[in-house]
Amino acid sequence: MHLRPQVRSAYMKNDFEWDNLKKLSFKMVDEANIKLMRDYVLETSHIEDDE
Repeated sequence: MHLRPQVRSAYMKNDFEWDNLKKLSFKMVDEANIKLMRDYVLETSHIEDDE
């Protein structure tokens, strides 16, 4: 099923949830940054156990 260009354009301008996409994108970037920072700390810190 193919939508006409006018329908796609109207959907994009009026109905598409741009705010939700923006929020989700920011959330995903924040989560990825936290993971990168945690991985970096784990790789660069040399904490020895007292065992």
